[in-house]
Amino acid sequence: MRASQSGFCYRSGSVVVQCIFSGAENYRVGFTASRRVGNAVARNRCKRRMRAAADIVFRDLGFAGTDYVLIAKKSVRSVKWDNLVGEVTAAVRYLNNKVSKCRES
Repeated sequence: MRASQSGFCYRSGSVVVQCIFSGAENYRVGFTASRRVGNAVARNRCKRRMRAAADIVFRDLGFAGTDYVLIAKKSVRSVKWDNLVGEVTAAVRYLNNKVSKCRES
């Protein structure tokens, strides 16, 4: 909730990534998929795909003290795996840059 109201946001074709600086020791990641994505089976599949992509991306790019939220769009069900990982990577790099500028000022 806090990330959507006062954090930073990056929208791509199949995923929306929001983040906010929390000051915690580690980064935290949350996943969500609304009913617009599909039924429960489709939503769970989308969250599993985003979770697997996040495991790859956040291993190297996770910014300590930051909370991230990945929100599935309907197209995350059919997007190619490499494109999904690329979108999440681009989003996290963009948001880390924003958070680091915010922390400096």
